[in-house]
Amino acid sequence: MNSPKNPILKQGYRLFIFLKNTYLAWDRNDPFAKSAIIAYYTLFSLPSLLMIVTSIASAFVGPEAVQGRIHDEIARFISPEVAIAIEQMIGKVTVENDNWITLIISIAALIYGATGVFFQMKKTMNTIWNVTEKKSNFKRMLINRAIAFGMVLVLGFMLLVAFVITVLLNLLTDYLSQFAPSITVVFADALRFLISFLFIASLFAAIFKILPDVKMGYKTTVLGASITAILFLIGESILGYYFASSNPASVYGGAASIVLILLWVNYTCLILFFGAEITVQYAIAKKHKIVPNSHAKLAHTEEMEALRKKQKQVEADKKKAIKLATNPEESNTP
Repeated sequence: MNSPKNPILKQGYRLFIFLKNTYLAWDRNDPFAKSAIIAYYTLFSLPSLLMIVTSIASAFVGPEAVQGRIHDEIARFISPEVAIAIEQMIGKVTVENDNWITLIISIAALIYGATGVFFQMKKTMNTIWNVTEKKSNFKRMLINRAIAFGMVLVLGFMLLVAFVITVLLNLLTDYLSQFAPSITVVFADALRFLISFLFIASLFAAIFKILPDVKMGYKTTVLGASITAILFLIGESILGYYFASSNPASVYGGAASIVLILLWVNYTCLILFFGAEITVQYAIAKKHKIVPNSHAKLAHTEEMEALRKKQKQVEADKKKAIKLATNPEESNTP
C-alpha cells in the first residue's frame, strides 16, 4: 500500500504503520508470559517492597499517613479488600534484631525480596531493547540487584513527594473553597489528575532510564513515559470498571485478593511493555542509535556470532563429506 498524498491522510498512514510495527514487536516479545512472570514475583516481593517504601516515606511524614495513602491508592486502583490484605501483609513483615547476624540476614532477605520484581523487569526491558549482558556472573548479579534496589528507593522518594504535594493541594482547595466552592471542585479534580499523571509518568521514566542496559536520550525517555502514563490511566479506568462490574475473583473465595493482585499486575505490565515498545519504535523511527551501556551488547551481535560459528561448522562438515566421498576407503580405515 502506497502512502497517500493528502498531508492529513499521510500522517494518519504513518501513525498506522508505527502502531502496527509497535504491536508486532510487542507481540513478538511474548508479553503475556513475561507479565505473568512479573506478576508472580510481585506477589512475593510486595510485602518487602512496600515495607521499605513505607519506611523511607515514614521517616519524614509518619507511618500512619503513608500507610493511609498507600491504602487509598490501592483501594482506588484495585479494591478496598485488596488494600486491607496488603496492609496486613506489611504489618507481618518484620526485621529480627535479636543479634547482629540475624539482623543482617533479615535485612538482606528483605532487600532481596523487594528487588525481585524490578530485577525481572530489567530482564524484560533488555529484551524489548534487544540488548543482552556481556557477562552473567555473581558480581553482575549483585550490580543488577543494586540497580533494582535503586528503583525501590526512587519509588519511596516519589511516594514522599506525592504525599507532600497532596497535602499542599488539600490546603489550597480548602482555602479556595471559601470563595468559589463549585469551581474549586473542578479545579481540584483536574489538579489531582495532573499530579497522578506526573507521578506515574515520572515512575515510568525512571524505569525506562534506569533498568534497561542502554543509553537513552531524555527526550525519548520523557515522550515514551508520557505515552505510557496516558495508556496506564486509560487502562486502569477500564480495569477498575471491569473489576467492579464483573468481579472476576469472586469464584476464588478467600484467595480473591491474591487473584486480583495478580490480574492487576499482569494487565499493568502488558501496558508498561507496550509503552516501552512504543519508546523503542519511536527511537527507531527517528533513527536514534540504540547504544548499549558498558555492561551489555546488542542481542543480534550474539546471534551473528552464533551464526558464524554454525556456518564454520557447516563448512567443516561439508569439506569432510567431500573428502570422504572422494576417498571412500579412508572411512573404512580403523
